This record gives sequence, C-alpha cells and structure tokens, in this order.
Amino acid sequence: MRLDVIAATAIVALATATPVIAANDAPYIGSWDCGVATFSFTTDTYDSGEGPMPVRKVEKEDGNYILSFDDNYQIGLSSVTPTSMQWLSMESGDMFDCKRLKS
Repeated sequence: MRLDVIAATAIVALATATPVIAANDAPYIGSWDCGVATFSFTTDTYDSGEGPMPVRKVEKEDGNYILSFDDNYQIGLSSVTPTSMQWLSMESGDMFDCKRLKS
C-alpha cells in the first residue's frame, strides 16, 4: 500500500474518531437546565432533548469548550462552574445561561 494512501486513511480516522475525555477534564458532564430545555452531556454525547448526538471533537481553551458534531455543528460552553455555565450555538448565535441539575 502506498504511503500517501496510508497517511490519508490515518488522517480521516483521526478526524472522525470520537474523543475520549476523562470526566475530570470535562466539568460540563451532567444535566443542565438551560431555560428552553434540559441539556445533558456525557464524555462522548450531547442531548438537547432530541436524542443523543455523538461528540466528534472537544477543544478546550482557558476553561472554555467547543464541542463539534456531525455536519460541522458546534456549540460553545463557557464559564463552566460546578453549578452554572453558558451555552452558545455557533450556528444560530443562541445563548443560554444554564444551571446544573442535581443528580
């Protein structure tokens, strides 16, 4: 097999791999009341009430997170604390203040 084909295959595999995130590296994991709906996060899925979507990529910078999904859909999570966070749709610009629900 040619090296360029192997390299291209590896790049595609990495780009589409589901991230493995430790719970202590993802303080947004859990269920949140965001006013319009309950949003739930696991290490590898996000559910806005319409069924879980697989998280394809997580980028973290200065305590803020960008979660990427299929079809280039992205959300941003910022100011994440044990009790609150802000949720932002990169597509629509919608922003919600969310409060963590007790388990």
